Amino acid sequence: MTLVNKLVLSSFQFHMVFFMLAAQAFGSVALMVLANRVGLNVKYRAMNKRDARTWFPVACSQALMLYTGGKALEYLNVPLFTVFKNLTIIAVAYGEKWVFKAAVTSLMLVSFGMMVMSSMVGAWNDMTFNGWGYFWMSTNCLASATFVIHMRKVIKQDFDTVYFNNLLTLPLYVVLSLVQEDWSGFVDYYSDKANAVELNSFARGIFISGIAAFAISYCSPWCLRTTSSTTYSMIGALNKLPIALFAMMWFPDPVTAGGVLAVLLGFGAGLVYTHAKNVQKQAQPSGSQVLPPPISMDRLDQTARPDEAEHPSNK
Repeated sequence: MTLVNKLVLSSFQFHMVFFMLAAQAFGSVALMVLANRVGLNVKYRAMNKRDARTWFPVACSQALMLYTGGKALEYLNVPLFTVFKNLTIIAVAYGEKWVFKAAVTSLMLVSFGMMVMSSMVGAWNDMTFNGWGYFWMSTNCLASATFVIHMRKVIKQDFDTVYFNNLLTLPLYVVLSLVQEDWSGFVDYYSDKANAVELNSFARGIFISGIAAFAISYCSPWCLRTTSSTTYSMIGALNKLPIALFAMMWFPDPVTAGGVLAVLLGFGAGLVYTHAKNVQKQAQPSGSQVLPPPISMDRLDQTARPDEAEHPSNK
């Protein structure tokens, strides 16, 4: 997803962040409806007023997270983006400590220190320093932490989460794109037949991003529901190493020894954190949990909630 977003937002003449996000939200909703219609096991509840009130703050925090991430990718190269994204894990961990009373162990603090060190090394070796890039990256870290903690508080079923989040953010992205982005210049530029090849590449990138958005929209709440917000963020940190390596090969950004060291430090921090969570789990009394237990999908299927009786699921 990071690589697709970087491609769409930095490889073409126009950087249409809101348009890309609208296409991703539309793709997620359309794929869910299509899967439901062809008989796949994709079930989601029709949205009601209570759901809209509950999920609208989550949708807004998701919109802010995606927008600030897109803006950061405009100015920062992918390896540096992935390094600084690790700082979100620290914000999430202390957010969980405040909201869910989760513990932060000394070994976890070691992994957090490694994350901070990797970010400092990455910033020190940034050959194309851009103040706006660091501003958007900092905002994205805070927005991402807010999103994952808030979503964990309200998440019930995975497909409901995908459907509600994307359905609520779609009109928001469309309006912001029409108001903020240069559509007249976009249409004029791509109306020229000389730019037809670039337009086709742009359309393919948007299409692929819509499919990737659906996949990540489903996998993210599933991971949050079955594990914890901090574990979800750390899994995201562990996949940053292959992402950074592919980005170094695909994009023309400068590659430095310090940048590679920063990525490796961030990956090592992920391994240390994983070990810390395993140690914490082993030391935990049998039957207790660090966070509230995930909701059983079987129990949700067997016991309908009161508002589901009034608004039955689509089948």
